[in-house]
Amino acid sequence: MNILMVCPDWFPFSAGLSQSCHALCKEFEAHGHNVRVLVADDGNVEKKGLNVHPIPYLFRILGRSPVLWNPWKKIKNHIKWCDTVCLFSYMYVMNSQIVKLRSKGKFDKPLIHFYRGSLEDGVLNQVSLPVRIAKWVYDRTVGKRMFTEVDHIISNAKSVLSLITEKYGVSKEKMTYVKNALHVNEFDALKEKKKRVIFIGRLIENKGVKLFKDISEVVPDDWEFVIVGDGPMRQHVENIAKNKNNVVYEGRETYENTKKILSESSILALPSFAEGSPRVVMEASACGISSIAFNVGDVDQTIPEDCGYVIPAFDKKEFVLKVKELIHDTEDRISKGINARKFAEKELDWSINYPKIEEKIEEVVGK
Repeated sequence: MNILMVCPDWFPFSAGLSQSCHALCKEFEAHGHNVRVLVADDGNVEKKGLNVHPIPYLFRILGRSPVLWNPWKKIKNHIKWCDTVCLFSYMYVMNSQIVKLRSKGKFDKPLIHFYRGSLEDGVLNQVSLPVRIAKWVYDRTVGKRMFTEVDHIISNAKSVLSLITEKYGVSKEKMTYVKNALHVNEFDALKEKKKRVIFIGRLIENKGVKLFKDISEVVPDDWEFVIVGDGPMRQHVENIAKNKNNVVYEGRETYENTKKILSESSILALPSFAEGSPRVVMEASACGISSIAFNVGDVDQTIPEDCGYVIPAFDKKEFVLKVKELIHDTEDRISKGINARKFAEKELDWSINYPKIEEKIEEVVGK
């Protein structure tokens, strides 16, 4: 099967989302499928061993969502080549533009939407007014077609399925829940951990960057709070690091270096206000590390009770309190890390979740 994957954010612009898409595309290839990936052309695109095609765009809305000019001219040859078009995440105008092209009769290939988080409205009270307005408008206009005008939705967040039905009237038959996945054995579950709390992700409001200062206040002097990533709020993070000796800002790191830094850490703190199934939590679990995250997206299915803490959204005081408790309770921290690795082996490996994805795509294309 020829699969055209559209993922507007790609290396090095994005981390978690592009890594998840890259891993899925590699699984497709490993199982005999041909894959092309269309990404936004930011000038220094890294192909990462895939057949990647950068697409020029006009601008990014709020620095995030690329908008194409004359999209059909840019993608029609790729559409002719493929058997199905897979759209990675609903949050991009670029993806919605492709859905609109099919609705206008430009092509008739099956459209499969890989939902990857951020539909919930609860995030609106946690972000700035421009972001709030943009999301409110997007969800009710061009974002809507990402749910109503595609052939199937494969969601990595179980709880959002009922929300999609509630907001857009999409039937249950049109949606499938499949956990995010990774190759668990590619991650080192080191027994010896450094006294380190770590955050890995893009430095944007949705990731809860403004909570970093509060987290740093409960990290003892003999521990460190390491922040890995880049983005519009970089200056905010650098200012925190300047004022706290045990806050270390690593900036953007290679994926291999990030895995190493993560594997040596003791606690993952992910104060995101919006997620699908956060890959960094899965990677932490595979490394034998307990995680603390708000209850958004599929977090409650990704962090069982004995593997970390799922904090009611968006109880910031409770989040910081659990970071403090886990730092000081060594026995509980080690126990949760061991359980997290066992959970990853049992439920998060590609060998368990990939067949479900392939089966659904073949069913949709067959129809």
